[in-house]
Order: sequence, then structure tokens, then C-alpha cells
Amino acid sequence: MKISFFSKMAWRNIKSNRKLYIPYSISSVLSVALFQMMASLMTNDFVRQRSSTLPTLFGMGTVVIGLFSVIFIFYVNSFLMKRRKKEIGLYSVLGLEKRHVAHILVIENIMVSGLSILAGILVGVLFGRLSFLFLNYLLNLPNAVGYSTSWGMTGVTALLFIGIFTLTLLYNIAQVTFSNPIRLLKGGKEGEKEPKSSPILFVIGVLSLGAGYYISLTIDNPISAISQFFIAVLLVIIGTYLLFTTGSIVILKALKRNKAFYYRPGPFISISGMLYRMKQHAVGLANISILSVMVIIAVSTTITLYAGTEETLNNRFPEENNLSIMTDDEMNSRELKSAIQTVQGDLNELSSDEGYTMTDQYFFRYVTLWGEMEGQTLAFKDFQGVSEIPLMVLIMPVDDYNRLAEDPVTLRGDELLYYAPDPDLERESLTLFDKAFDLKQINNMPGVMNGMSQLIDPILLVTPDDSTLDTIRAQYNSELAEYPVTLSADFFWSLESSQNSMAYASFIHEELRENDYPIGLFYESRDGNREEWYSTNGGFLFIGIFLGGLFTIGAVLITYYKQISEGYEDRERIQIMQKVGLDKETTRQATHSQILWMFTLPILTAALHTAFAYPIVQKLLLLFGITSNTLFLLTTIGVVMGYSLIYWIIYRITSKLYLNIVE
Repeated sequence: MKISFFSKMAWRNIKSNRKLYIPYSISSVLSVALFQMMASLMTNDFVRQRSSTLPTLFGMGTVVIGLFSVIFIFYVNSFLMKRRKKEIGLYSVLGLEKRHVAHILVIENIMVSGLSILAGILVGVLFGRLSFLFLNYLLNLPNAVGYSTSWGMTGVTALLFIGIFTLTLLYNIAQVTFSNPIRLLKGGKEGEKEPKSSPILFVIGVLSLGAGYYISLTIDNPISAISQFFIAVLLVIIGTYLLFTTGSIVILKALKRNKAFYYRPGPFISISGMLYRMKQHAVGLANISILSVMVIIAVSTTITLYAGTEETLNNRFPEENNLSIMTDDEMNSRELKSAIQTVQGDLNELSSDEGYTMTDQYFFRYVTLWGEMEGQTLAFKDFQGVSEIPLMVLIMPVDDYNRLAEDPVTLRGDELLYYAPDPDLERESLTLFDKAFDLKQINNMPGVMNGMSQLIDPILLVTPDDSTLDTIRAQYNSELAEYPVTLSADFFWSLESSQNSMAYASFIHEELRENDYPIGLFYESRDGNREEWYSTNGGFLFIGIFLGGLFTIGAVLITYYKQISEGYEDRERIQIMQKVGLDKETTRQATHSQILWMFTLPILTAALHTAFAYPIVQKLLLLFGITSNTLFLLTTIGVVMGYSLIYWIIYRITSKLYLNIVE
């Protein structure tokens, strides 16, 4: 037979089954578009310039969307093939060989998948650009966030979906090849066998989900959170799929064994219906749960970033102006103090000459070392190439500490003031370089130092005088000569409230651009950074809303398709029940309870996943300077409630669609 014959047959089949192919094609197009837009964010200029972490996170998201696309397209393909089995069986009865049917399926697949991939890429590009234009207008950001199309990622998208559609084609051909015509003719009405519960898969699912939760709950710093986040996500996804496909069957069979409950019209219809179709429905429910978690996390974190901009600025800049000071290897603490006082005097004079009054002036000197606790000894060594994260140790003299603290302290020559971020690090005495010190404990770091390290909570040591600080630094540099440390300092000040801080910041920048001081100076101001920080965090909010919209579309898409497939599957079964005596109201109540169960489970699962993801996401937010747990908690609760409302609206609309089909 000629290829033209098979092509005509394929085109006629698509036209005659357009009620099935239109939802299938829309689902495929949107799946391609979702992946293409997510992949493009990996190479987006805004994302790459603002954070080295975001491209990695978007890469993880792209992998998750890719896995979702594989599962979802197989899911909708199985529904399509089940509805077409009778038609395909007729071909064999009419004389077509299986290889001829396979030729028709190949051409159908090329037509539908080729159009879906091209349309999906086009929709992804257009929707991405239009969404960015709309959100830029809506948020009115100082600097617009641009959407760029990566042709490399477009190629990856095309190759991935060519592979997915090829696999579905092979699956369809295998069904035709290994099925006899009689079975195909009955395939559309053939009920599924009751799924068997798999204790092994159930245990694997529980262990996988538990391991993902455990990683999130035990992460103790942001650096570990970066490396462990993707592992935790994959474990939770695996656990979710396994528990939906096996755990749901275990629960339904347990309900079925309760004869007093099961043998009533409502439970009998809903439980038996869900049990016989749980293999297909469970995958769809798991997809909805995972996409819902993505919506909640993406939107809540970016809203938190934007809402917490002022908090981040205040942590980074305790006063309006900040001068970071660097030294060379030779400068000691007293020389640094003298240099700072010279700079301070000059700045006061320059400011006064221009009509500005400096207020709230203070500075502190410190040195940053890296070590590990070995019993009562704080040991220092080369941590290059070591996977473990060392302790960050900040050391400063008591005079500088007293300028920052509310309660001044005095120290003996053999005493150190000590702050430990972890109760396991609390000590009564400590040995540094073979010298023992008694420790005076403090419960908190001075507030001005909170913004010094967002990645690691440092240990703070306060020495009784400048010479002790210099001695410790000299001994450290002697033992680790390849990685010497130098003294640093921060000088803070504000202006009288009525004075123009932006104009002042520009003035100080120019004055400090060229100087003859024996120390390095780096000047920043709170107001000078405010616009840039709001622009950056507004961009993150923009991307969060964009991703939330994408994932919501994905959830709606699955929900819509699931309801259509369930409606067609349940229609004849419910009609038979009504013919044997069940009244319409009873069947309606039973199907309503089944729909309610199917819709409640994903959102409850998403809320549970979000609760366990909270610790690891909170650690990731520390990378961006967000230290308020309350802000993130309230934002997350608000987003969960808002998304639940959207989900309820989807439930109301699609449940009516389902009832219209079955009735």
C-alpha cells in the first residue's frame, strides 16, 4: 500500500476523533510550552546576573517539569488509546494487517506530535514575552525584566518531546501488535482489573518521602541547603508517586474490607470506582500535588523576598552609611584604629563643609578565621578541598565590642567573651594555639553584626585587648602561611533626618574615589542600594508570579483532562447502575463524594509537603538576607489559602463538567 493511503487514513482518523484529539493536542502543546518557558529561565540574563544559585534552582525545576511532561503525556495518551481500541480492532476485521495499522499510527503521531511541538514552542515564546510585558507593567519595576528565548533550550525542548512522543508511539504499536482483534474490539469497554497493592513499593514510597522530609528538617545551614535541596525534591516526588499509586490502594482496600461501611450505595459506588481506576487517577493526583507545591513555594518565597527588602537592607546597613575597611598583612590593631580615627575625622570635616552633620558614629575591628572544635580546643587547619563546612570565627577586641553592646563588659587577660550559635558548641573554657582561656558566655551577637554572614552562623570571640587579637592572628598566619588573614573593620554613621542622604552618598563616593590612606576603603549607603535591591527583589517576585502561573496552568490542565477521562469512563457504569435500580440522587451523591475525595487529597498533600519543605526553603532565603521566620511563615500561609481558593474554583467548574458527561 502506498504512503498516500496511510496518510489519508491517518488524517481521516484525526478528524473523526477530534473530540479526543483536541484535548490531547492542547495538553501536548501546553506541556511543550511549560517546559520551553521553564528552560528559558535558566539562561535568562536577569536570572544569571542576579544570583549564581537561581540558574541551578531553575535547572532543577526544568528537570521536574520534564519528568512531569513524560508522565502526563503518557497519561493522556493511555486515555486516547483506550477510547480508540474498538476503532483499531475494526481495521483488523476489515483486512488490514497489524503492520499497516502501525503505519497509520506512525503518521498520526508525526502529524499530531509535530504540530504540538511547533505550536508549543511558539506558544511558549509568545506567552513568555507577553507575560513578561504584562508583569513589568503590573509591578512597575524600576528596571524591566526581559524575556529572552534561548535557541539552545528550544532545541533541547524539541528533542525531549520528540523522544517522549516516540516512546508513546512505540507503546501504542506494542498494544496493537500484542493484542488480538477481539480484545481490541472490547478494549473501549473493558474494565480494568482491580489493582494489586504492592507492599514493597509502599515501603519504598514511605522511606523515600521520609528521607526527603528528614533532609529538610535536619539542614543546619544555607550552604548545605543548596546541595541537598534537589535531592530532597526528587525523594519527595518519588515518594509522592509511589504513595499515591500504592498507598491509596491500601487505604481503599482497607475500607472495602469494612463490610458495614462498604456495602452501602454511596461508599460502594465511590470506593469501587476509585479502586478500579486508581492506577490512572493516582498519577494525575500526584502530578497535581507536585505542581501545587511548586506554585506555593515559588510564589511564597518571592513574595517574602520582596516584602522583606527593608529588613534585608537594615541587616546589611545598620546605619545609613557603611565604610568597609581592608588592611595589609603588616598592619596591627592599634595602627588600624589610628587610621580609622583619621578617616573619621576627615569625613566629619568634609561633611561639615558641605552642610551635613554625621550622627551615630561607631566602628569595630575584627578578624575572620576558619576552624573546627576539637573538645575544648579551637583548631585551625587548611580547609581547601574539604567537603565539610568549617566554623566561622569572628574575633574582636573588647573596646570595640563595648561600642556595639548594650551592656559593656570587662575581661581579665585570660578571659574571652564567647558566643556560640549552636548549644553543642558551648564551652566553659577554650584553648587557642596552646593557650587556655576562661569563657564568659553571651546569648546573642551584637545587633549590628547580624548581617555579616547570611551563610554561616559565626562564633564570636572577644579578646581582653588589642595585643591578644594581634597575637592570635599572628599565630594563625604562622601555622597557615599559605592563607594569611588580615584585619578588617566596619565604620557606620547616619545623618540628621532632614538631610538628603542620596546627594550625600554621591558626594562621599567622589571624595573617597582617590585617597592616600594606608587602608582600603569601600563605601556603601542604604539609600544608594535601596532602588537596586527593590529592583532585584521585584524581579524575583516577577519570576515567582510567572512560575506560579505556569504551574497553575499545568495543574488546571491535568485536572481538566482527568475529569474528562473519568467522566467518559464512569458514564456507562453509572447508567448501568441506574438501570438496575439505583436512583439518580444516590448515584449523584456517590459521584460527588468521589470527586470531592479526588480534589481534596492533592491540596492536602501539597500543604503537607509545603510544611516539611519550610525549614530547607527558609535556609535558602538566608542566602538573600531574609532572617524573619515570621514573615515567611505568614506569607506561606496566605499563599496556601489563596491557592486553595483557586483550587476550589477549579473543583467547582470541573466537577460540573464531569457531571454533565456522566449524566
